[in-house]
Amino acid sequence: MDSALIDQTSETFLGQWKRLVSTTNWEKGQIIFEWREALRDTGAPAIEFSDDAWARRVGNVTPQHVGRLRRAYERFAATRDEYPGLFWSHFQAALDWDDPELWLEGAVQSSWSISEMRQKRWEANGGVANEEPSLDEAPPWDEDAEPSGEIVSATMEKVQSPHGRQSGHESDASDADEYSDSEDGDASQGQSSYSGESNSVASPPVRPFASLPPLPVDVSDAFESYKLCILRHKVAGWQEISRDDMLASLDALKQLALAPAED
Repeated sequence: MDSALIDQTSETFLGQWKRLVSTTNWEKGQIIFEWREALRDTGAPAIEFSDDAWARRVGNVTPQHVGRLRRAYERFAATRDEYPGLFWSHFQAALDWDDPELWLEGAVQSSWSISEMRQKRWEANGGVANEEPSLDEAPPWDEDAEPSGEIVSATMEKVQSPHGRQSGHESDASDADEYSDSEDGDASQGQSSYSGESNSVASPPVRPFASLPPLPVDVSDAFESYKLCILRHKVAGWQEISRDDMLASLDALKQLALAPAED
């Protein structure tokens, strides 16, 4: 049987699985967070609501993964809806960055996979050789499931995101944790009381680059650099340059392109 047909048939189901994992990881993070708050309110000592304590109570999960679930929820739960189409592991990868918003926004606008998001940030920060992220560096495995040791073959996801939007992130080794979650009873129920999902209908995300044709290498490189520059100043609140001045620079480039070529 044609392997391409097999991949195409499997594509939607793989995407559904990854969305489910993303959703349940956020739910688990919220459960852990609320459990900690409840014990803290009772006056229990900190050791009783540590990551290790939850891992012992639940079983089949390490304290390290409990910490990842908790910290991702604590840092990004309030703002994750601002980055439609991203998976939980995008946020987990950016957990210890001092500028995560910039790169999460870039991942939304440019449909970066997790490894692409890491690579773009490394390049923008000077491309220090000994700090280059490994292309096959996968986020930590979700210990809720027994890992098989196999990396799911790369496939392009063209499926609805958890918020009902299209997602076009290319699967790679860095996205492997999205396939690792267990099939527990809560997961099959979709949204639960711990989901933290908003019931409001959000506006469709802006996709300004979706219809761009293929660009020559020099144009593409300059274009990517300018995009990152705009995102950086946007996230910083236009402190070093106003938005109008940024738009004026873009308009000047447009005028340059439209001007007659000199003989």
